[in-house]
Amino acid sequence: MNLEEFKNTIKQLEEKTKIDFPDLYLDYAGMIPVEDESFRYHSSPTNTQVFAHTGGDGVHYSLLELSPDIQPVIMTVPMNFGDSMEDSNWVIGENLEEFLSLGYYNGWFPIEQLCYDNNLVINFYAQEDLDEDYQNGTGIQFVKKLRTQLGYSHILLNNKRLLELKEKYFGLLTFEE
Repeated sequence: MNLEEFKNTIKQLEEKTKIDFPDLYLDYAGMIPVEDESFRYHSSPTNTQVFAHTGGDGVHYSLLELSPDIQPVIMTVPMNFGDSMEDSNWVIGENLEEFLSLGYYNGWFPIEQLCYDNNLVINFYAQEDLDEDYQNGTGIQFVKKLRTQLGYSHILLNNKRLLELKEKYFGLLTFEE
């Protein structure tokens, strides 16, 4: 799946979800499409294309396009001020499908907490959030529609994989001086 196919699918599901739940606010479960090419922060890698944001504190996702099959997804958390760009940027998937699979059960909004409470997030993403309010919300309904439409499965979020991705791709990112 390429980025344009993904964006088109998001738009279609956005419209359908709003029709299905006209009285509820659609929060996209942390996958709000970005159309503005200038949506960037100082900590955003300059050689990536931003495609979505979570809706909280400027956290956004971008693609590092290396080849048609290898397009790592980078999560930028601009409010995580640290000693280096590694504190604000995480490689969280080798491609869109792997990234989407991480949010299979619980969406993508809480993934930003990896840099604040890593163990909590790893445990949270190990199983589905069965809270009744969450299950009845538009966010999870959007997630369910997206995974049905795109046909991806669940991939367990884990630190070993995150370290592999960091070692493989982080050095390819460029940042403003």
